Amino acid sequence: MMDTVFIDHIDFLPVGERWTIRARLQELGVNCECLEGGSLAVEITNSWVAILVSMVLFRFVTSRRQQVEWLERCWQVLTAPGG
Repeated sequence: MMDTVFIDHIDFLPVGERWTIRARLQELGVNCECLEGGSLAVEITNSWVAILVSMVLFRFVTSRRQQVEWLERCWQVLTAPGG
């Protein structure tokens, strides 16, 4: 099976957060680099990497309130009968 690698350029990052996001992704083993013009190039090699990138971005581009609401919905799903 041939490995597929996607390079995604993320342009919507909050000002000043690009380097922090890059550092966190690298801590998680995700290949990425900051590009001129303010975008971040991220190498997505599989679904786990895509999930990691998604969750790191979620942390930085959503408000605390949105994060709490998301966690509450997850908790409701997990604690629902049959869940």
